[in-house]
Amino acid sequence: MKNHCAALLLGASLLAVSGCGAQAGLAEKMAQAAEEAEETDTEQTGDAAEPEEADAEQAGNAAGTEEDAGSGTDGTEEASAPPVSLSGAAAGAYRSVLEDIFYEHRFPDGQDYGFEYGGDVTTNKFAVCDADQDGRQELVIFYQTTTMAGKRFLIYDFDEEQDAVREEFSEFPSVTFYENGYVKAKLSHNHGLAPYGDFWPYTLYRYDAEGDTYTVTASVDAWEKEWSETDYQGNPFPEEADTSGAGIVYYATPEGEEDTAPMDQSVYEEWVADWMGDARIMEFPFEYLTEENIKKINQT
Repeated sequence: MKNHCAALLLGASLLAVSGCGAQAGLAEKMAQAAEEAEETDTEQTGDAAEPEEADAEQAGNAAGTEEDAGSGTDGTEEASAPPVSLSGAAAGAYRSVLEDIFYEHRFPDGQDYGFEYGGDVTTNKFAVCDADQDGRQELVIFYQTTTMAGKRFLIYDFDEEQDAVREEFSEFPSVTFYENGYVKAKLSHNHGLAPYGDFWPYTLYRYDAEGDTYTVTASVDAWEKEWSETDYQGNPFPEEADTSGAGIVYYATPEGEEDTAPMDQSVYEEWVADWMGDARIMEFPFEYLTEENIKKINQT
């Protein structure tokens, strides 16, 4: 088995949904939800700094449909695996990236995720490990000393031929990585039609070994009838799709498609079970972003 490392980080979520044509009652409810979401965002982002505590909630998302995947660190066993080597060039490149973030709040390729001045940069975290299980060590960064929109979970790989780091993954830091290569990335805010239950909109990624990157598989959302009996265009709740009578339907829209048919809860659970299988949740060996920890990155 390859190097076993990964992350659970708690945040909040964002789905850009148009309010055009929304009924007045629904618009009023969404405004109320937006206010409450701001409070939730702050609480969840604070929790994200302590990924160990976030594990259980992440594992039990989607109205309880994913509990069998494990319950965070308690359900994940440490795997014995041979150490993955890190070249001197890669170690130096990773140190340089972290030093730029530490001193200048600057990321590779000129990316600027902002910085809340007065914040403590050492509360950010990083890990050097085989994050994608390809036999090479990547640089994983959890960056949170910025605005909600700027918070980021990033994975960089080192390209020996180009002698430079390359971004593999970038998302809001409410992510769950699975050993089978799938990643569930919750959005930063929930502006959908199921804002109060256990479900939160997310993007599903899968590691592409050929391209050595993570690609989007589907965008997932839901609609609770109790929240609203009509959508933003005034269409009624799809009773015919809710065959189990759960009062909620799900939408898993494949990448590249605009619309998808609503799924009954039982069908959604089968869909989740299909991509998740018996894969365990992964963990990353995070360290705080300090000068001392940056200096410890050496060739292995």
